Amino acid sequence: MLYDKPLVAGALGAISTIPYEIFTRLLLAAGVGKYGVFELTSLIITLNRPTFLLGAVMTFIVGGYCALIFYYSLKKLGPDHLTIKSICFSLLVWIIMEIFFVWLIEGPKLISPRPIDDYYLHMFGSSLFGLTQGILFKRYLFTAKG
Repeated sequence: MLYDKPLVAGALGAISTIPYEIFTRLLLAAGVGKYGVFELTSLIITLNRPTFLLGAVMTFIVGGYCALIFYYSLKKLGPDHLTIKSICFSLLVWIIMEIFFVWLIEGPKLISPRPIDDYYLHMFGSSLFGLTQGILFKRYLFTAKG
């Protein structure tokens, strides 16, 4: 069966954001953190008004493009230890996104500073994204059949 592997990689990246959002929602319900990943990502556009639906669209786009970059980087790095590489890459993206959020949104005081546990929440959520993405990549892109 022929299919476009980069397109599949992007779709898998978008799908991998769903466990991240579920994880953040569960911890928010337990009183840990301030924003779910969809709400936090929506702040890229709204700056001070977090919204779930816009955040979902933005997170799917960011997750898909990050997965695409990761997929192409695997051509150079190789697919061995795929899940570990995926987790490490997602943590690198998390660092970049947090720098962006603090610089653009929290720095000019568009929103009140987030509690420290929100950073940990998203760090672990990003690791879950990487774990999910690594498993999906291994299953659908780097199988022995393909």
